[in-house]
Amino acid sequence: MNIIDYRRGMDRITPNAELKERIMNQTKKKYIPIHRTLTVALAAALTAACLFTVALAASPELRTAVLSFFHMEEREQLPGQSGAVSEPGISQADIGQTVKAQYIKMDKYYGISGNLLNDLTWNDERTALLSYKFWEIKDNELIPVEVNMQTSQVDITHNGIHYQGEFWWFVHEGQLDFFTGDNRIIDEDGEHEWDWNLSWIPGRTDAVLLRLSTGRQMEYREYPFLYHLDTGKTEDLFANVDPGVMEQSDGAIWSDDFRLAVITSRASEEFHHGREWLYNRESGTLTDVSTLGGVGADSAAFTDDDTLILYDLTDNADGGVQSVSAYSYDISSGRTVQTLEQTPYCRSWYENPSGVMTFGSRCVLISETGQVQVVDLKTGDRTLLDGFTFQTGDDFMVSPSGNKLLYFAMDSASAGLGISQLGMVDLEEGKFFAFDREGYENLYESGIGWSDDNTVSINANSLDEETRYLFLYTF
Repeated sequence: MNIIDYRRGMDRITPNAELKERIMNQTKKKYIPIHRTLTVALAAALTAACLFTVALAASPELRTAVLSFFHMEEREQLPGQSGAVSEPGISQADIGQTVKAQYIKMDKYYGISGNLLNDLTWNDERTALLSYKFWEIKDNELIPVEVNMQTSQVDITHNGIHYQGEFWWFVHEGQLDFFTGDNRIIDEDGEHEWDWNLSWIPGRTDAVLLRLSTGRQMEYREYPFLYHLDTGKTEDLFANVDPGVMEQSDGAIWSDDFRLAVITSRASEEFHHGREWLYNRESGTLTDVSTLGGVGADSAAFTDDDTLILYDLTDNADGGVQSVSAYSYDISSGRTVQTLEQTPYCRSWYENPSGVMTFGSRCVLISETGQVQVVDLKTGDRTLLDGFTFQTGDDFMVSPSGNKLLYFAMDSASAGLGISQLGMVDLEEGKFFAFDREGYENLYESGIGWSDDNTVSINANSLDEETRYLFLYTF
């Protein structure tokens, strides 16, 4: 994820907004709401990158694969409205012997914790978790599950602000989940506010990221600590970083091995796209992203622990992104390869959309006739989605691993998202299929996202708001 990914989502609300919430939420769940959406050697390499301009390698010879679009004949029949329910119930369907759908009908909002359905009861202030229930979703049943719920305390002072509160967590089948209430504090004059939240660390169940924040929107600032669940102790991840950098920071994106971070900041009059720095936790090396590879990059995203995708952005007269170039940057050697030449930036909600939509280490190229190619921005390899035409209302969402794309088409005449078609691009298996959905017009669909690499979830409720639904699709 990178700044243009935020703009893709946030421009739908306020054109040219610089808000970057989508970058800060690079966790196991990606969701679009209704409002729309090193070692010593490495340290040396990073230092060298600051001092010398690395010659760009020639753009790689493009390798293009062809992936044929398969429009399934079978249509999904969504469950109809049949009145309120007193407890969650489940039904299922197989769509074209390719997709398994599960429909969970609920009397109120229930959440998902990994592969568990949850029902949480909070106090009126939403600061304390009073009770909880969990169910395993298995075949056509909801099976009650007991979890070993733990409670931990946050009690830390940072920059003169005292952050405190509780959170609840458990580990089930090797997966950590946690719950936080409303920890936001606003001063008596209503002019200042501060908050704290948690984020997952990929592959770890012993620690979480504790994110301390102040302000909101353009004034939002954030500082992360590592919170050790076994001891309750916090570790300052940026203790040796220039305080001037951290005063501008609104968060950080981490490599999977947690050695490197891209520290981000809000846009300013001087830096229209904000500023970003690559930080090495082991060596303490801090490098301005704009100096990496000598390409003048505005933004960066990890494609793996050793490679960054560097984005060079060009603005239009209104300050929005006009075009995008991308480079694959090998962190240890400093080798830089251009994998996307300057390409117009796509806003998918425009009439006859075309251009580039970015997804961290991949992008989607849409021609003026709606032809689509998926580009691996690390290698430059391309996959043509043959037999498919992109139209207004279509969108893609990358899976947590980055190897799949969720495809969905939205009906603008619907009260909610109105997802009329759903499908998946599997870049490893070489599959692209989609199916039509019937009955979405009788529902208010409020959100869609990946639950894991194989499962997509949709939140919905009946038009009379008496019944809620959670739809799960396993591809």
